[in-house]
Amino acid sequence: MPQLDSSKNLLHSSQPLVVGAVSSAATLEALASDPSLAEGCDLLELRLDSIDLAPDESRPLAQKLTLPLLITARHPEEGGLYNLDATERATLLDTHLDLATLMDVELRSALELEKVIAKAKARNVGVIGSFHDFNATPGDEVLRGAGDFALQFKLEAVKVATTLQSPNDLARLIQLVAAEKRLPVAAMGMGNLGRASRLVLAKCGSLLNYGYVGESNAPGQWAASELKKLLNAL
Repeated sequence: MPQLDSSKNLLHSSQPLVVGAVSSAATLEALASDPSLAEGCDLLELRLDSIDLAPDESRPLAQKLTLPLLITARHPEEGGLYNLDATERATLLDTHLDLATLMDVELRSALELEKVIAKAKARNVGVIGSFHDFNATPGDEVLRGAGDFALQFKLEAVKVATTLQSPNDLARLIQLVAAEKRLPVAAMGMGNLGRASRLVLAKCGSLLNYGYVGESNAPGQWAASELKKLLNAL
């Protein structure tokens, strides 16, 4: 079983954790055959929308993985593929809950996915509320509001991923990580400053820091193994 660690242990780690994003069926199949491909990862994110396998195909592969699993099925407006509606995303999440340690749902989807969120909580699967902006970094009120919204729905952590257009945008994400004391935060930038931001934010307190396994699924990502080495060296 890949559910090797409790969500509480992961979400209260004193060290930044590296999440290896798995975004294709080919990468999932490769990992199921060779776990060493996840070198450097503390946990794996299964992007169930982009993996694009039926549950009876993806579950046997996921069961072979040896790291804790974070499952997500992205909203189409926040990077999700294949234009999946709420019911389709909820089904993907629900059918993999027993394998998961953590689950990520977009804050915009908290209401329409409330049943699968409740089911995750009943199974002691930690729920992360996420917010993605692939065009810009919104104002401070929006960034702070992500944490407010996560707390309103009693989620265990909040993830913010925005496109950085200037060093000032990165500075505001650093301030968000420093100021948010109510729940764990994962913060990262995308775009030209994305790779630098992931190192800086991890060292400033971002808990979950995303790299890729196999192929990148967001601008500004490091390979997970490389990200781990760099964080250990800093």
